Amino acid sequence: MTYRPQTLSHAPGKAIRLSRLFDEASGRTVIVAIDHGQDHGAPPGLENLGKTIEVLREAKPDGLLLRASTLKRYHSLLMGKGAPALIVALDSRWTQTVPGGPTLGEEHELLVSVEEAARLGADAVKVLLIFGRNDIGVHAKNLRMVARVIEASERVGLPVMVEPTLWGLGIPQSEQHDPARIPHIARVAFEAGADILKLPYAPGIFKGITEALPVPVTILGGPRAKSENDFWAMVKQAVDDGVRGVAFGRNVWQHPDPRRQVERLREIVHG
Repeated sequence: MTYRPQTLSHAPGKAIRLSRLFDEASGRTVIVAIDHGQDHGAPPGLENLGKTIEVLREAKPDGLLLRASTLKRYHSLLMGKGAPALIVALDSRWTQTVPGGPTLGEEHELLVSVEEAARLGADAVKVLLIFGRNDIGVHAKNLRMVARVIEASERVGLPVMVEPTLWGLGIPQSEQHDPARIPHIARVAFEAGADILKLPYAPGIFKGITEALPVPVTILGGPRAKSENDFWAMVKQAVDDGVRGVAFGRNVWQHPDPRRQVERLREIVHG
């Protein structure tokens, strides 16, 4: 069945931009996230952004999730037919004052405006919605941030990817993919006005999520997978459960062969 962009949005600007991100035949997307520097400095595999972008461009992902500053400096590598759709990450959260340092608290700010992302040529924008905060005031501020981003994006016709996570300091790291909580945070993000969701994955629950929510659901990758076989089985199961795409970072550019990793993702996601 041929993919129809208008099923994703009735607003012309959003529909056109979403059609650049989702494959016309499969209706799905392979996104590579390279927006980690703001939080993690220069993690292994992402030391040289220019070289990474060149490798990824050859592999032809459907989209790149990146920072506005990356788009400014490397836009010449991201132009032309066949270039990936561009999703600009607008915000950042910090628990440390130096990458890898001790946890000091939870700060979360909007760093780039929707209008600036549109001026730079973004096809979509992304904002975090973090659950499990120790301070309800920080959580309320995050919800207001998401609301402001969605309102501003409506004015310029930019789709908004909302990434609801369980990264708050009140939730142990072992529970950040808690299947009991993920459907609830997905629902909150949808009702906030998300055009696309980027969710932590947990097996056994996503068929219900994708059937219940009338927006595309993508999954994030998280830390590098320990087992190649488990990783590919997870991707295939997610697609079988109705997930409309992946938005992976470290499981792509920390792999010895990032280009082949993207190609294999395309094979599975697009069928």
